[in-house]
Amino acid sequence: MTAAGADAVRDERIAAAAGSAAARVARATALATVAGSGWRRARRWTARAFGFVLPLFLASLAMPAALARDSGPNPWEVVGEILRQSGKPAADHRRPRAAVSKVEAAELWDAFLTRIVKHAAGESEDAARRQQFLLVLLSGRYDGVALLASEVPVPEPLRELFLLSWDRLAPELRQLAKDLDSQAARSLRALVEAGDALRAAQALGDTLGVPVTPQTLRELARLLLPASAGDPLAYDLALDPELRLLFGFGAPLPAAQPSRLLRSSLPAATPASGSWFIASAFAAPLPAPLLIDPETAALAQRLNDWLPTRSDLPAYLPAMRTLLQRTADATLQQRESIGRPIEARFNDLFRDLVLATAWQESCWRQFVRRKGKVQPIQSGIGAVGLMQVYPRVWRGFYDVAGLHGDVGYNGRAGAEILHHYLRDYALARREQGTAGDADELARATYAVYNGGPGHLNRYRQPKQRADLREIDRSFLEKYLAVKEGKELEVGRCFSGADSLR
Repeated sequence: MTAAGADAVRDERIAAAAGSAAARVARATALATVAGSGWRRARRWTARAFGFVLPLFLASLAMPAALARDSGPNPWEVVGEILRQSGKPAADHRRPRAAVSKVEAAELWDAFLTRIVKHAAGESEDAARRQQFLLVLLSGRYDGVALLASEVPVPEPLRELFLLSWDRLAPELRQLAKDLDSQAARSLRALVEAGDALRAAQALGDTLGVPVTPQTLRELARLLLPASAGDPLAYDLALDPELRLLFGFGAPLPAAQPSRLLRSSLPAATPASGSWFIASAFAAPLPAPLLIDPETAALAQRLNDWLPTRSDLPAYLPAMRTLLQRTADATLQQRESIGRPIEARFNDLFRDLVLATAWQESCWRQFVRRKGKVQPIQSGIGAVGLMQVYPRVWRGFYDVAGLHGDVGYNGRAGAEILHHYLRDYALARREQGTAGDADELARATYAVYNGGPGHLNRYRQPKQRADLREIDRSFLEKYLAVKEGKELEVGRCFSGADSLR
């Protein structure tokens, strides 16, 4: 048998064994559930299932030497190592391992998911498939934001994020593997089978003893990423031009110009390292940053150094309206130039959407004064600035310091995100309905902007959380006012003394 043939036979046998083991774990879980209402009886069933499945799985990994690869790392050793960890004695609960906090879990999972998604999307030339991977990435990041926003204790937040994302990620990886050459597909399938086994093991809880830990994620990532990629769980806030280009956002936005109002340091982005590099089909030259016309740049700088009082509103609000209108127009032009336009008949809707979103999110403000100190306006869970962009969701796509310190940069980022959601979500999924109601497009786009990809049609759900229903009602009111030419009613937002002094 040739080496290639041996590889194929071995991979087929191991993949089949891994899938069979995962299926047995799932079936064992069902048996444990229906075996009896008492927890002791269910636990005995689970332990018996574990005792049967684990040895079988490990035996399936012990292939004859004749089928071993001639050289190079064996990705299936990683699968065996993950499963072997479950065969160790239970941890001494008198000395529990250090718990992973919600913040740590959100960052660790985001780092892992970003590396895997970026690598996988880079293997495909299909723009639609890349958008599906972007959906997986953004949904996972919004899961992290929701985790941090919730006050409900989560004993294993990293496990929770893994479970939420894996069922979205795995189908996309499987589909991609069908279109790749054998070498690339092999490592992708290895990751999917190992992840599926880990996913199935979670249904058995502590009995099986396969926790989702940072080291477990590192072992999974090793199945796909090269050793030169560095730590797959390294998290930073650096701008990543490759990420933008890969997912259809084009060149980076014009460089941010920090406001002179800010005396404190802005968030620093960790410099991007070589670990971000995509060694795959996606290896295109990085474009130069976009430029901005001098007149708009001067207007943005003027507004960036202006903390308006109530008496300033007659001058401030028209100036901000002009900036937002120019920002919307520049976004439409930029997106068309990279082949991602919307139909011209929706351009006015988009312009109104930008103004209404800025009104809803910040009352057309980038900064406020708190306890005598000027700072970027920020929500309790980290959304920042004029358009309330989430750095945790959009890291890599935008300069985080620019989101905090430059009203023009924040506005361009928010407009770009709105265009993405309008084009690739609301329009792509025909949210205007059979009646062609364009207002439904605006409502759907804002719902995604506010809550993430899973919120696209929340505004028309009869049973919806009261807080979300109120958010959607408030946005619609503002959007209709903008549509009627009454956008300067945004001035009503400035009644609060906290915003003015």
